[in-house]
Amino acid sequence: MVNKSTVSKLFITIFVPLLFASCAAMNSIIPGQGDEEASEIKEISVSKRLQISIPIPENSKYITDKTIIFGEGERFTGVLYLLHEVSADEVVEFYRVSMRDDGWSEIAIVRSGFVLMNFDKEDRFATIKVNRKVFDNSSSEVTVGPKTGTTINSSINIDSTTRSPEEQPFTIE
Repeated sequence: MVNKSTVSKLFITIFVPLLFASCAAMNSIIPGQGDEEASEIKEISVSKRLQISIPIPENSKYITDKTIIFGEGERFTGVLYLLHEVSADEVVEFYRVSMRDDGWSEIAIVRSGFVLMNFDKEDRFATIKVNRKVFDNSSSEVTVGPKTGTTINSSINIDSTTRSPEEQPFTIE
């Protein structure tokens, strides 16, 4: 006959490791959780807001390891990784209204597990991806850059002088 002590020890020996393994698996399933824990997260100062020159939701924070900023003002180019303490729907509405009010034209919006918006202003573009997170939090990835007629050739080291126009890689416009 098996006593209660043996059953309890066997149960703990099997159940506890399974519990920890399932918690680790759940952490890897939830999108974007691990990135923020390992990175430094900072408030966006007034000088950063002026340098970026596009609307940013109030109380947003940025992930320093992933944010890249070149230039400033109207010449700002880069990628911002932002964290918001409001829902993704509120962030999307903020960007749609604020970007329009700042002179940007909305080109497209795609809604899926995340929301992807494209904007256009004079000689610049902006792509904003808003991710839904747990507990009515959200994050966004904002990419801003110049629009040019530059071909991809120079970035992939293809000599465009030796190819006919039909053989050329696509052109970014």
